[in-house]
Amino acid sequence: MVNGFKVITLCGSTRFKDEFLEAQKRLTLEGNIVISVGLFGHSGDDVVWTEGVKDMLDRQHLAKIDLADEIYIINVGGYIGDSTRREIAYADYRGKSITYLESCIKPSLYDNYAALGELHDAGRISDEDFEKAGCAFDEKRKAAIAEYNACQGPWPYQWKNIDAVVCGILQQHGLVSVDYHDLKDLYDCYSVWEIRLSSQNKDQRQRINDIINTIQRHYGYILSNASKLVVNLCSSPNISSYNDELSILQDFFTNYVDDTNIIWQTRRMESSEDTIEVSLVIKHKYDDWVSRVCSFLLEVGPKLGDKGTHCASFQSKPILEKQPDVVFLGYNPHEEWGFYKEEVTKTRFYEGNPSFYKNEGNKFERNKWRVWRLSGMFNWVGYTKPVEDGNFIFFNAIYFGTNNIARFKRIKGSAEAIEKCLNFTEEVIQKVFMPKCIVCFSVEDCFLLLNNRFQFDNITDIDTSKETDVSIIDFVKSKKSGGWKETLSCTKPVLKASWNSIPIYGIPHPSSSISNNDLGAIALYLRSEMQKLGI
Repeated sequence: MVNGFKVITLCGSTRFKDEFLEAQKRLTLEGNIVISVGLFGHSGDDVVWTEGVKDMLDRQHLAKIDLADEIYIINVGGYIGDSTRREIAYADYRGKSITYLESCIKPSLYDNYAALGELHDAGRISDEDFEKAGCAFDEKRKAAIAEYNACQGPWPYQWKNIDAVVCGILQQHGLVSVDYHDLKDLYDCYSVWEIRLSSQNKDQRQRINDIINTIQRHYGYILSNASKLVVNLCSSPNISSYNDELSILQDFFTNYVDDTNIIWQTRRMESSEDTIEVSLVIKHKYDDWVSRVCSFLLEVGPKLGDKGTHCASFQSKPILEKQPDVVFLGYNPHEEWGFYKEEVTKTRFYEGNPSFYKNEGNKFERNKWRVWRLSGMFNWVGYTKPVEDGNFIFFNAIYFGTNNIARFKRIKGSAEAIEKCLNFTEEVIQKVFMPKCIVCFSVEDCFLLLNNRFQFDNITDIDTSKETDVSIIDFVKSKKSGGWKETLSCTKPVLKASWNSIPIYGIPHPSSSISNNDLGAIALYLRSEMQKLGI
């Protein structure tokens, strides 16, 4: 660090001149001191190939790495040449952080040690430094193998804190099949599921079927949303072969999950019983979605308006372990102020709006929001399940806040931002959450705006008194408390449609000027509809 600024040295093939310049500009604007190459030998600076110049530049670049806190690899298309490979090894030896433009398989400890040997042979690191590197290499290798042999649990279930060195060593010895970049990708995400299942059934086929049936019964929804999955099969020593079980498992998961990166791992376990154990480590599709949305907000938010535009998305926590009953969907947050980088974090997408769950005197603050007149109206009709925490998701289709959408549309660049937000919203609803139904706040400023973009099917004007189930009407006619009369027709527009087979409803915004009679009529109708959906 220099005066509070991180120092980053760029490394990579000089054939990628444009990417070097773009990375230099971007990383500088992010608040870093960036050190780049001085000449681009593969992009026209032919003086590089004059006798002695290339050797001098290579030595210079190692010195630039010494000055840095981090090196940034320009590995376009995954390409890493010999010079860059040696620079990565040198940076790793010097304890520098290493990041990459594109994801790739990271060098193992063995790869880096070999590259240091090349630098030593070329006279670029001293005999003393290479001897120290060799001693460190040998100690880490022995420690990693000893640690692996001592760990009797499934791998990588108990190995959250494994580092690249240990993973590389275990790979090199054929003890594990998970690359470090896959493992890091799993445990760098905000939330990861870890599941362990076992069976001691004496029948070989039934043993593995017990586990598969449990997976289908209890974890099917989570698995359907897996973007990356590690399947670890452990067996006790007295089971002579578990190839059949592995084959059955592979067939099951291959047919059960689509578009999922599955990594297989097998291991013997200590047990006196005929035991098969399967552990699953699951990364959710939602985490990949959140990463892309956060990057989008950080890039676009500061550019919208003179001071940037406030970014807000999820008010409630998402539901990831089961199918949500209902998504309550607003169009955009009615919050208007400048851009604040610290608000764009994964925490907001996983934990929701902090004030939404703030507890004051044993009452959740969400009940003070006018939108949560919704809770009161469902309570009045004796049907609170759709608004109980853990059954619904509440967020906005557009993630940029203004007092009204018309004002936001006047900002330069807003049209592209709206389109991108709607693409993200469609993806997370249709491919991740897949709720039983969607309720839009409101008809004009949400349902119809979304219909302009997505073209819903079978849009129907609803007469709530005619569409509400008769038994529910009888229930309400016997109810005299709560402040509502027996009016069953909503005087405001209510619409119903289908969005890729998901029922979607447009109702007046609960925080708008709407009577208690209308709220009651809407609650009766939604109760009737949602109960038909099994909510």
